[in-house]
Amino acid sequence: MNSEDVYKLEVIVEDEVLASFCQRELDACRKILCSSPLFIKLSEGMVGLGNLNEPKQGLVFVDFVGGTMAHRRQFGGGKKSEAVARACFGNMNSPVIFDATAGLGRDAYVNAYLGARVHLFERNPVVRLLLKNGLDRAMSSDNSDFFRERMILEDVSTISEYSGDVVPDTVYLDPMYPERQKSALVKKEMRTFHELIGCDEDRLELLDDARKIAGKRVVMKNPKWAPILNEKVRTAEVVTKNHRFDIYSPLLRS
Repeated sequence: MNSEDVYKLEVIVEDEVLASFCQRELDACRKILCSSPLFIKLSEGMVGLGNLNEPKQGLVFVDFVGGTMAHRRQFGGGKKSEAVARACFGNMNSPVIFDATAGLGRDAYVNAYLGARVHLFERNPVVRLLLKNGLDRAMSSDNSDFFRERMILEDVSTISEYSGDVVPDTVYLDPMYPERQKSALVKKEMRTFHELIGCDEDRLELLDDARKIAGKRVVMKNPKWAPILNEKVRTAEVVTKNHRFDIYSPLLRS
């Protein structure tokens, strides 16, 4: 990130109650530097991420109750037709999954409604705040028990910091890769995420950390063009039109 391209994330607070509720997260967000003039807005119980250079784009926020996620739950496929579930479940019916790069929580949500119990980790403070706010709002819905029992946002941001007693069957990784095209075809969330996060250069370290704690498998989602990180411990793959889910063996324990 060149010095002339650095912007401090702006925090716009219109909901003081919400701001006080997530003060710790906001303090972390105020330290974030971006490659575009991004901002987060707290208003009417919701946290959204926007870009001052693209005012017509609207805010990026997490909504597990309505919109595309609710539609996907009602009309989406089952374990055999959802590629992420085929990769993460294998032959398991109700695996425990650590989603180590949870992002906006979409893959975690798919895995959860298909029967998994998902523990979510997110390293970026801004994305973590969006995710936390989406889950908090979902807890107030008619389906609050589902979110409380199946989608658990951990207090730590990375799996390497986790010190709890749960051993995941699967650790799921969906790292950010360099953006290959600048066009309207790239979803607004991904454009904004690239400007906020950039790309994850530590993909091999993520894989190594995941293999240390996974009980049965590690799954990494990649663009189809991405290289395989460790061919020696890759056991299978699930391929879609645009992505490849590489399945790796866990680290053998003595």
